[in-house]
Amino acid sequence: MSDVARLHEIIDALPPRQIDALLALLDSWQPVSNEVFAGRLAEAPEEEIDEDSTARVLAAEVEPGKNVSHEEMMQRLGL
Repeated sequence: MSDVARLHEIIDALPPRQIDALLALLDSWQPVSNEVFAGRLAEAPEEEIDEDSTARVLAAEVEPGKNVSHEEMMQRLGL
């Protein structure tokens, strides 16, 4: 899966408020450092995400060919 496709999957799983925060960052005309970007994302309000969305995001983060055990996936999901 390409980086662009992975990014699409992650964005599709974001709740509307986090999408708004991400758009605000991307629409800014000034380049920002990684630290500033991370700080702004951390300040974005959190919303509850359903279990299916969480699983899709976590699955998108796994590199192709990298196996994740059932136990690790359950731990990532907080189950």
